[in-house]
Amino acid sequence: MKELAVGGHTALEVNPEGVREADVVMGLYAWNDAANMELAVAKCSGGAVRYRPDLRSVLVCSDMASEDGTREAFLSVPSETPRIYVSTSAERAERTRRGSFFNIVSAAHRLGARAVVTFAASTATLKKTWFHRLLDPVLDNGACFTSPLYSRHAFDLPITYLLSYPFFRALFGRRIRNPHLGDCAFSGELNEVFLNTRTWPDEPHFCSTELATAAIASSRGPVFQSFMGDPRVGRERLPVDASIGEDFCKTLRSFYQLMAIYPEMWKKPRNSRPTPVIGAGIKGDILPPRQLVGAPAAFLPLIANGIRESRGIWESEFAYHMPLWHALKDPPPRGLKVSSEDWADLVYRGAASYRCMAGQGEMVVRALMPVFLARLLDYQLFTTASTAAQVSAAVESECEVFEKAKPRLVALWGD
Repeated sequence: MKELAVGGHTALEVNPEGVREADVVMGLYAWNDAANMELAVAKCSGGAVRYRPDLRSVLVCSDMASEDGTREAFLSVPSETPRIYVSTSAERAERTRRGSFFNIVSAAHRLGARAVVTFAASTATLKKTWFHRLLDPVLDNGACFTSPLYSRHAFDLPITYLLSYPFFRALFGRRIRNPHLGDCAFSGELNEVFLNTRTWPDEPHFCSTELATAAIASSRGPVFQSFMGDPRVGRERLPVDASIGEDFCKTLRSFYQLMAIYPEMWKKPRNSRPTPVIGAGIKGDILPPRQLVGAPAAFLPLIANGIRESRGIWESEFAYHMPLWHALKDPPPRGLKVSSEDWADLVYRGAASYRCMAGQGEMVVRALMPVFLARLLDYQLFTTASTAAQVSAAVESECEVFEKAKPRLVALWGD
């Protein structure tokens, strides 16, 4: 076992086959994934052998000091490609997605890789075909970055459709449907850019690093999306419950941090550009929509209590929208419809307030959670009663609202 200094933290590496060079690094994010290693290794290494047998591929497991024997499982299960295991230390401060990401980026740098592809070891539906579907645009089409498109019902990732996709598209000018997924591929050149980018969001939630990588990629070169042809499901397919409010806060906070760190990437006015899609004709299975647990009964008290607790922030930062505050403090039984225009304006005003309030920015994020929950209830009803084409048109319309309102964001933000 070898100790390494990686991206500001200490990592331990096991390289049993003494790999020194590689064309492709397959990065596998892991944490307590011993039970998932047989499938993950088989699909990743099998994909490399089947689709790129002419290239030297190596599988790098980036672990966060798992305690269930993940290292032993990774190194012992059969593999058609050589393996390297690297892990951050067991210190809680170093168990971050950014640390895991830099373990992979640093390994690719040391090995001189032409391309990198990453997956989560916990993905139960991982397929060999995903290897080449993400890598082909990088290796064959000159892309610096590939983001995946999965077969899924519109309600599977409500935060993506209600926040991440329209906000990312407006900020960075790229229509990337899933900007905060860990599955992606990028070129060796972009890997060096990541390695030499010194400032990253400090939010430990995984999406902050993913958003940063997609934003940096969008500013550097050609970006593609690749249709994967199958749904992506983790260890278990969980229903949507009230805890989604906390996930929303983590995502919004990550966006606000990103804006403060990389203002040069988003402040320039521009219309968004379509992102080429590889494999658009592939047909994939679509699972039934995830269940919204306890709606609306479990959500209405959260909306009412959350909005009342944040009255001071609304009066100082969102005074223009106080009629909405009054409506949300006693939401009707079926929830309340919040327009796209109001939502975009609140998110943008929140960004400027978060920047100015320094240590109190968290209050701004939490003040917007009740609005998101109200929109979530409305979105669930809409997706249930609408066709896929109608939902897609509505999502595109919301994105256009965010883009149209961007000059207001720039003005609110200031210099």
